[in-house]
Amino acid sequence: MSSRSWLLLALLSFGCSPAKEDIRVLSDGGLDLGVSDSGGGGGGDDGVDLGTPGDDTGSCAAISKKAEPSVAPVDLVWVVDSSGSMDNEAKRVQDNLNAFSTAMAKAGIDYHVVMITSSAFVKVPPPLGGSPSYLLVDRDVASHDPLKAVIEEFPKYKSFLRPLAITHLIAVTDDESEPLTAEEFYKQWAGLLGHGFKTHAIASEKVAPTFTNPTGACQTSGFPPEGAAAPGMQYYKLADATGGLKFSICTADWTALFKTLTAAVAVAEKIPCIFSIPAPPDGSTIDPGKVNVEYTSGSGKKDTLVYVPTGKDGCTAAGGWYYDDPVKPTKIYLCTSSCTAVSADKAGKVDIAFGCATRIK
Repeated sequence: MSSRSWLLLALLSFGCSPAKEDIRVLSDGGLDLGVSDSGGGGGGDDGVDLGTPGDDTGSCAAISKKAEPSVAPVDLVWVVDSSGSMDNEAKRVQDNLNAFSTAMAKAGIDYHVVMITSSAFVKVPPPLGGSPSYLLVDRDVASHDPLKAVIEEFPKYKSFLRPLAITHLIAVTDDESEPLTAEEFYKQWAGLLGHGFKTHAIASEKVAPTFTNPTGACQTSGFPPEGAAAPGMQYYKLADATGGLKFSICTADWTALFKTLTAAVAVAEKIPCIFSIPAPPDGSTIDPGKVNVEYTSGSGKKDTLVYVPTGKDGCTAAGGWYYDDPVKPTKIYLCTSSCTAVSADKAGKVDIAFGCATRIK
């Protein structure tokens, strides 16, 4: 079958009838698909018009659906002090993690959980334990070393984290971080992650020192009272600096503690200018070559943004969009200049149109 016949068949299969003057056989046997004069989507006059929805020829009728911004995934990195004094606290973490992850799933959050501690100390049962969303980094974490362990074990869990994820660190310890300070840790881990993060501290607050409690660590009720080894001031400082939560490790009710933590973490945060591809009409299969991105400004002007086949590196000041994966796409990314324009237009909207050949840069 000739290339021209193949193109005509592909267009007709979606009910798109190209005008005769738009397809011409060149002297070298190639096809001249015509050059768009509209410059829609900031593509300039060099955009190749393969039949776009909303054009004035009436040659192709597309079905549009509202584009919903993607929800950011969440990566949770737990580090649990595995010193002997932490037996009770470790069991509380173990007993509450499944309810915690279930609440994340109900909120529609795509989550990953990393647990850094001794495998003999915290054993998370199914459904979270053993699932693809859970990774145990088996290490004895000495009482002063939770932050140190997060840095040193990074190569073991790096690939489990997602670049666009919102990252939360939850540190559980009854002691202080030594010698690594909050400032030193933040600088090192943010550099490894390539972005910021929130820290939630389950550690000891500072209380008034006494003869029997010279360090000023928190104490539990009962007799004889139990308590932390030292106040976790570096963990509290990290929580304050990153907008995280602080919990006393001497808290009696960890169910309530986890509910509060879940409410802070299981928040669906949308990623600007990244859109999940909606289900195509009538349950049909998505053809990546017949998808267009339509931007309607607050004033009502509609533009069909051009597709950039080479991805982010091919984006220019003219703008446009590209797929996360050109072969099996699930998301659409706007180029920086288009993102800037769309984000600034609070009354504008973005739609995904199916059925007409993609307008390519």
